[in-house]
Amino acid sequence: MKVFIKILVALIIVAALCFGIYCILPETSKMYIKANIQYRTNDEAKAKVDSLKSQIIKITEPQDNGTTKVVDTGVPYGDALERVCKSTAWYYESDVDGSITITFYGTKASLDLSKYGSDGTFIDKPLKVVFYFPSDGKGGTITLFIDNEVVNDAEKVATLHAIADK
Repeated sequence: MKVFIKILVALIIVAALCFGIYCILPETSKMYIKANIQYRTNDEAKAKVDSLKSQIIKITEPQDNGTTKVVDTGVPYGDALERVCKSTAWYYESDVDGSITITFYGTKASLDLSKYGSDGTFIDKPLKVVFYFPSDGKGGTITLFIDNEVVNDAEKVATLHAIADK
């Protein structure tokens, strides 16, 4: 009986240490753990993430005459984003109102935006892309974060081009 109690106490201590380490990890590291567990255990999340990964990147560019032009890159989001970053994770969330959020987390993204009409070169920076789909199915938004800062609309077009062309 003493051996069983010693093993039980040892397991509780190891579990507490693992939980303590998990609690002090930064957001990106926590998301890799949560996303990998979710992708392996939640069939709905896996299906939604795989569906988004296969979607082709289409970039809406503002024109000088006030109109917009949609550029079809022919490159799927999954291939492009996973090629740009060293390690990646996709996390799916659904809200009570029926809206869906899929977040991509990537590390060590290197992008040269000067080729696409924007100032900026990012070397080994974290990249976060948030895809939001409202419950009514109309529209949707993509928000880009490089080094934990939101990318403005002008840089967003350049960043998407850089991601698609990498």
